[in-house]
Amino acid sequence: MTSRLIRLGCAALAAAASLAVYQPAVRAERSTSPPVATESLIPREDVLNVQSGPIPYVVGEDASSWPSIVSQAAVVMDMDTGAVVYAKHSTAPHYPASITKIMTALLALRLGHLTDVLTASTDAVRQPPDKLYMRAGEKATLKDLLYGLLIDSANDAAVEIAERYGGSVAHFADMMNAEARALGATHTHFVNPSGLPDPRHVTTAYDMAVIARAAMQIPEFRTIVDTRSFDWKGTAWQATLTNLNRMLFTYPGAIGVKTGFTSVAHETLVVAATRGGTTFLAVLMDCPTDAEIRQDATNLLNYAFLHDETQRILPAGYRAGFVLARDGEDPVVTSEPVLATVPIGHPLDVIERVRVSAPLDRAPKGAAAGELDLVDAATGRKLGSVPLVLAAPFEPVPKPIPWPRLAAPAAAVILMAALVLGWRRRRRSRMAPRARVVRVQPWQESWQSARRGRR
Repeated sequence: MTSRLIRLGCAALAAAASLAVYQPAVRAERSTSPPVATESLIPREDVLNVQSGPIPYVVGEDASSWPSIVSQAAVVMDMDTGAVVYAKHSTAPHYPASITKIMTALLALRLGHLTDVLTASTDAVRQPPDKLYMRAGEKATLKDLLYGLLIDSANDAAVEIAERYGGSVAHFADMMNAEARALGATHTHFVNPSGLPDPRHVTTAYDMAVIARAAMQIPEFRTIVDTRSFDWKGTAWQATLTNLNRMLFTYPGAIGVKTGFTSVAHETLVVAATRGGTTFLAVLMDCPTDAEIRQDATNLLNYAFLHDETQRILPAGYRAGFVLARDGEDPVVTSEPVLATVPIGHPLDVIERVRVSAPLDRAPKGAAAGELDLVDAATGRKLGSVPLVLAAPFEPVPKPIPWPRLAAPAAAVILMAALVLGWRRRRRSRMAPRARVVRVQPWQESWQSARRGRR
């Protein structure tokens, strides 16, 4: 029995040692193994860009099939995906003139509130037209100043905004440049908030498309630039301001954005239009006349709407995989629709590659849970990565009892019990009385009998 207990204890210790060497990674079960490619059921082809964050894909500069334009630089971008479907000298530096005010308004809306009350400074009221003709010390809300800035291209409003949210025009210009870099507009350098001429104040058609696209994602900005007229009720000057962007009145589906002109920049224009679920953003720079730049924009937008469209590859909430949870398998889904810009009538084959990683602890619905990579099946080119989120609150799988921690003490107890039992058995054996065996010789037996008779 003792030897059996000892053998059992030794076996338990050996098992504990082996478990200490190999412990299954429970957390690894909630992460995916290497990505598994699954064919999408939705055929697509010739994706220019998949909406998955700031991953702009610019097509080549060859625009021979597009209409000829007078403007020296231009870009047409899908506003929903960031895909560039047309580019002419898109990265060449040009003076932007008043389309600069798109960035001024973008920063103001991010830093302030429409109800903020601003005070006109002496420097602001000295700005050249276009302007709101404010007096020094005159007060106005940020909302009214933004309408004046974007509809009437007011230079005094631009300086007033810069001084309020940047402390000075120079510092606000630094903030504009930092924001441009953060957006990916890396060939832009602003010196002032209005776009008045300065040899250092330059940008590119592509950069302005990136900036305008970011601004158009702000609902308040989008509302203002789509406004045809606004009543300005200042102290010294009252007027009904008519939007200087005449494309709002002449191009079907136009929804903004801004015009510009100086003697050195010539005509500049940023215009957005929507049709049939697709929205294109056109930027044109360095054009001789207002009529020519509007005709260029019209021709480019018409061509874009005839040949390209925004298509939905995956809907929001598309189940891409699952994570192991307490109650079974919790689905992970796309957090928003997956969009792509494609030539009209050309389907696309997409391969999905899922990379799931579950949270280590409890997590709410909508928490990050991996990424879905989309790959063009024809070329193998990665189109983009889409964030995946939890479709429901997550409860992790309970951690199993660590066997090495239990097996080693149990083995030690068994071994100790075996040793104690063995020791006690040996001790009892030594202490028990032993019977002596004495062999009696015949002569001793007769002598002992005679002795017992005399008694």
